[in-house]
Amino acid sequence: MRFKELGTGSVNKDSTLTEEYKNAHSYGVTTVGDGHLFVKKGLSVYYIAYGDAERIFRRIRRVNAQMCCDNGELEFEYLVIMADGKELIEVQLPGKKAAKMLMEELKEKRPEVNFRAP
Repeated sequence: MRFKELGTGSVNKDSTLTEEYKNAHSYGVTTVGDGHLFVKKGLSVYYIAYGDAERIFRRIRRVNAQMCCDNGELEFEYLVIMADGKELIEVQLPGKKAAKMLMEELKEKRPEVNFRAP
C-alpha cells in the first residue's frame, strides 16, 4: 500500500504507518490511527499527523432532491482537514451516525486539535 503525505503528496514507505493503519478504526474511507489520520483515495492512502492538522471539522451539505411525489432535501456529511490556512481534503462520510462517531473518537484521542470550522 502506498502512503502519501496529505498536502505534499510525498510517498512514505515507513512500515510503522502500515502497522498503525492496520490497527486503526475505519469510518468509510477515513481511518483514525493513534498518531495519524488516514484517507483512502484510489490506490493510495493519504495521511496527516494530528499535530500537522490546523483544523479538522464536519461539513454538512444539503442538496435538493426531486422525489416521485414531492421535493425533499438530502444531507451529505463531509470531513474537512485544514493545514496552513487552506483545505487539504474534503472526504464524504458514510452518514450522520458515522460522522458523529468519527468526531467523538478524534476528540477523545486528540483533544488538542481544533475541531471548529473557520
